[in-house]
Amino acid sequence: MPQTGAIETFGGFAFASGPAPEGPGLFVLTRRIGDALHPLLFGESESIAVALDALRADPALSRGLADGVYVMERGNARQRAHILRDLVKKYNPPLNVADRTARAAPELVALVPDRAEADFPEVLAEPVEVSEADLDRLVRVFYGRALEDEVIGPVFRGHVSDWEHHFEIVQNFWSRAFLRTQRYAGGPFAPHLGLNLRPEHFVRWVALFRETAEAELKPAAARDAIARVEHMSAAFQAGLFPFETGARA
Repeated sequence: MPQTGAIETFGGFAFASGPAPEGPGLFVLTRRIGDALHPLLFGESESIAVALDALRADPALSRGLADGVYVMERGNARQRAHILRDLVKKYNPPLNVADRTARAAPELVALVPDRAEADFPEVLAEPVEVSEADLDRLVRVFYGRALEDEVIGPVFRGHVSDWEHHFEIVQNFWSRAFLRTQRYAGGPFAPHLGLNLRPEHFVRWVALFRETAEAELKPAAARDAIARVEHMSAAFQAGLFPFETGARA
């Protein structure tokens, strides 16, 4: 087991080792192979301690496969669901099935059967094809729809005055994400402080972006962009609403 109080970061979220709290949050079971720490299972619960107690009956874990447990306390059930989905998509741990995007890492499959293996036949991944013109169209179409939206439209109309400049900033962000250009500097979180955002704004933002990306980008690029926006939504909300416990659809 890692030393009590050790911190590990998974997908940008900090998890701590030590006794499992009785309260709500997320947890990850890990296996260290050499110098690398591999997630085996991500989960969330209203009581981390109860969830981990239940997992002790899992045959895969009773064989001593997991040698580390890390937890992150988080009261908001909707945030937990978003974070869990994002982490599973990113790491594809072998003991998770829901929300997986690929097979588990070979070094883990050598230790335990991948529970989602049948869902991912061995085929080459579809390449992500995207151009600056695609990104310009994505940004302009999305904001054209967002400005007319009754939920998020008032936010944008009330805080953006120079739309061509805004388009440029957002396209630069996506250009760095997809094409590894260096035109975007800084981070996207700070500009959203002080906008009086609420969780429902993020729900609508993600839904509208998903619809736009699927319509304007090729499938692999759309999936990549949507995954990034879902992650940003979860991360932004974790920072903006850290003490909210209500769950909204």
